[in-house]
Amino acid sequence: MGAALFSVLVFGLTALAFLIQEIVPSIPWAYDAVLCLVPVVFFSGAITVPYPVMLLLAFFVGFISDSRHVIAEIPVHELAESLSSGNLAHGVKSVTGTSGHLAFGYSIFLYGLLGSLMQGIRPLFRRGRWELPVLMTGVATFLLLFLTFLVMEFRSGDFAFPVTVWYYMLASSVLSMIVSPLMFLILYRLSKAANYQIRFEGLSYRY
Repeated sequence: MGAALFSVLVFGLTALAFLIQEIVPSIPWAYDAVLCLVPVVFFSGAITVPYPVMLLLAFFVGFISDSRHVIAEIPVHELAESLSSGNLAHGVKSVTGTSGHLAFGYSIFLYGLLGSLMQGIRPLFRRGRWELPVLMTGVATFLLLFLTFLVMEFRSGDFAFPVTVWYYMLASSVLSMIVSPLMFLILYRLSKAANYQIRFEGLSYRY
């Protein structure tokens, strides 16, 4: 019962992240870097739930993201040009789940793939080691941004990788990594409310 309730709370937190992402500003002095809140919540949650639940969460996040992409109908070449020209705040919206137009199902696949990567270090997390999960949240965010940008460039027929894009992806990933401990703390509080124990000191985990 506790595991089911905790899973519902994680889904609710993810849905809330979509709403908050709308008002998260970019940071002009950091190459328009932005906190990719939806990916941070997903990657943090992916390491705290069983693999089948993670796949459902990946489908949930990817489906919402891709559905919004279709509704927005922003040509992919426009997004790629936005990133390549330095208008990073506009281009990032395709990654965070707020706008863009990529093939439907792309985000579902990518979140599932990167969520599986996070699941690989779940046993370490369960033993109370949170350093690598925090680092991997930043790595997974970088991979999400990079692979999305790579697909956009491929579909637009242009493979320009300006330095500012690399700086932007690195800065956004570092921001995500810095915020991830707070997200783990929120998940810990939710687990206590659901009687689904997650402890960061001598981590104890039970269903």
